Amino acid sequence: MEGGGGALAGAPPRSDDGPPIDEKRRRTESGAVASSTAPPLSKVVYGPDGFPADGVMRAVLLHDCKHSDGSIYTVDYWSEVYRLGDTRETCLEPMMMTNTWTSCSPDWRNCERHESGTMLQIFSLKLPYTSASISGPVQLYGYMAVRDLLNPFRNYIFNRSRDDPFTVEQEDGFIQMCGPKRGIRMDGYVLLEYDMKIKSGDDERDDLQLIDGVAYFNNRTILSATELKQRIDGYHGAVDITLSLLRCAVEATVQVGISDLEHGSGLSLRLTASYISPHFVLREGIRLFDGVVDPETCKLNKYVVAVPWKVTLVLKLQIGQIGGSGRRAIEKFCLCSPHKHGHENLTFKLGFATVKVKVTWSTLDIPHSLLEPDCYMYDFEAAKHYGLKAN
Repeated sequence: MEGGGGALAGAPPRSDDGPPIDEKRRRTESGAVASSTAPPLSKVVYGPDGFPADGVMRAVLLHDCKHSDGSIYTVDYWSEVYRLGDTRETCLEPMMMTNTWTSCSPDWRNCERHESGTMLQIFSLKLPYTSASISGPVQLYGYMAVRDLLNPFRNYIFNRSRDDPFTVEQEDGFIQMCGPKRGIRMDGYVLLEYDMKIKSGDDERDDLQLIDGVAYFNNRTILSATELKQRIDGYHGAVDITLSLLRCAVEATVQVGISDLEHGSGLSLRLTASYISPHFVLREGIRLFDGVVDPETCKLNKYVVAVPWKVTLVLKLQIGQIGGSGRRAIEKFCLCSPHKHGHENLTFKLGFATVKVKVTWSTLDIPHSLLEPDCYMYDFEAAKHYGLKAN
């Protein structure tokens, strides 16, 4: 299912031909433009009820908007307002509203001055199928990034180089996300930009394009607090993205640190986030990390999760000892109620290691004084910047 791009075209042309044209020329000269002999995208079969016969809804895509042929740099409403020609990462950081403010009323614990908001939560990325010519584990690289109007530069949820691909097992198709870097605001449209490839040999020219393009999601067409799985079909397979719109939500940043690790031993960790709520049922948790902890740093990245107000965030840690005096597996749980500011710390002494969990709370109700020039509180502000009419 495609649509949207052409109907919103008509923005005035750019006064400068900077980054988009340079990027298009670079990709063309490097041979990245799609060949006319590339296999067609998978055709979706629809049943008599108008829904896909395989039971999976398709994401709505921007028409003729791809990196491989440079069409993503066509000047229209989407490319102007969401900066599709700009490859920079979002300039905003997580936890921007963590510290208490003198304007918090009546106090920071019960703050009514700073609002929770509508946020997008991405639960998982999966590889449901690949073309028949591909067998065994798949080495996946490239990127997938969200663009919202709080700051429309790329907010990566997957980002791997060709030299460091992620290996996807065919059994479960799980793709480890690396983000988002910060919470995703969804007061209007949110764009999902992607260019993902399958490594297939020593030469990059032998690699296979998995998916390439831009999808968009509308806060008026997604049910709140409901899991939505949508499929993006590509040339040599597809990617399923499961997400939800969460109203009255705040940003939770999860950090895990390891100390007192027993000499000669290592640590495996699966860190999963989920919710406890009578109004929200999550079939599978958000797998934040699943692997071996680096024994040199003993520190994980930051993981950002949207948490609806009056919903309990559940963090599940499945910890395994590798080597050392023995092999032990332990499960620990952290239950956290959301706040608009502040943080909380939990410590688990396991004998062979000490695990510390820190959850930091923040809203996306960021004052203009902390926003940079390319940040917007409302979509009409972004459109007005280019003399355009907002959707």
